[in-house]
Amino acid sequence: MTKIQNPYNPYLPKETGSTSFPAYIGSPSNTPDNVSSFASLPHRFDSNRSSLSMRFARVSRSSLSSPEIPPVREPIIIDPETQDKYLLNLDIGSFSDGFGAVYRALYTEHKPDTEIPVKSGYVTLKIIDMNGSETESRDLWRQGKAGLTDTPYGKIIGSKRIFSAVTNIFSDNDELLCVVLPYMSEGSLRYILSTRPQKRLSEEFISVVLKQVLIALRDEIHVEFNQRVHNTLNAGDIFVHIDYATQDILIKLAYEASAYDSENPNHANNQYAPFMNPKYIFRWGAAPEVFGRENEGNSGPKSDIWLLGITALELVYGDLPVRNRRDFNYIVDKIRKKKKLPKSLKKMMIRRDGRFKEVMKNLVNRKKRAFSEEFEEIVLACLRENPVNRPTAEQLLNAPFFTDANDRFKQFMLNGRN
Repeated sequence: MTKIQNPYNPYLPKETGSTSFPAYIGSPSNTPDNVSSFASLPHRFDSNRSSLSMRFARVSRSSLSSPEIPPVREPIIIDPETQDKYLLNLDIGSFSDGFGAVYRALYTEHKPDTEIPVKSGYVTLKIIDMNGSETESRDLWRQGKAGLTDTPYGKIIGSKRIFSAVTNIFSDNDELLCVVLPYMSEGSLRYILSTRPQKRLSEEFISVVLKQVLIALRDEIHVEFNQRVHNTLNAGDIFVHIDYATQDILIKLAYEASAYDSENPNHANNQYAPFMNPKYIFRWGAAPEVFGRENEGNSGPKSDIWLLGITALELVYGDLPVRNRRDFNYIVDKIRKKKKLPKSLKKMMIRRDGRFKEVMKNLVNRKKRAFSEEFEEIVLACLRENPVNRPTAEQLLNAPFFTDANDRFKQFMLNGRN
């Protein structure tokens, strides 16, 4: 499937630094109106069903500064069942290792009893070609149907709608699967940090972010009556949205069908070489009871708690400079043994023999803490070897580390847009 490339930063045009949105689209509204429940999708994709109507619409540029700019054509997807329209105006990511594309779309609800379209704001639209990616499309369909439905006040990014059809826009005969999600304006936390000079979060802001993640795990995933496992928890699954009309800020956790990569894949690969790509940290940094085992039955809520601890390390250091699982285990073992975090992981990972022995000795013997005891206790509790000994999400939420710094985190996000 060929993605429609957009040369601009999906969240902020670099040449202006403005937080405004294109004049021909308008500023985003609050959460879009509720979309109808999931469409019925057969186990076998029937090419004879109603096709997805997709066309290119001319967009007026009269409101832009230069009248010489010719009109542009942007694809509109029309849901064959509801006739709702989705105007794709920004390419904001990918998923399934590039097999699927993710767009920001202006959602317009179709109401048969009126001729005036109802624009309900922006949504995120995930699109995958079922002809070329049958396995990925079936996984996405399964996740969308069995996953969590979006709720305005929930902490999980749930799906609003899933539908499929046939179109000849991307190629001669594409059979597409589309998943509609709430739009998260700032992208993932990993993407956000990649645009900041320090590339990492302070403890104060980590407490704000991880508190919301723990609430999501406690209330929507690790629930007793219908217990699920996240399995891929990492900084790339934590998304931030700012409503610029009210300056309200939302932190939500992507889960299965709602997860996608908001970083440029080529940039991410080059940025982290020669170290392990953090995009896959949930695999190479998985809990001991999960790593290297194909049986998903080994995972559980406590393996998510392990990943929460690894996410905390990524956020506070910016990245984990490891080349393999052996390096990773060395970091975890050192943290457990010393019961405190080093100031720098990169210095910890210098060669551990020859002329570097004295340097390592000095680092190990350093007594002054680089981080608070409250933060270190959280990380150490999450990284206990035996999953039985790791705390639950509820127990972690009662820790003194999680204080209220929401206003300061909001300012941190807003300052990054200036």
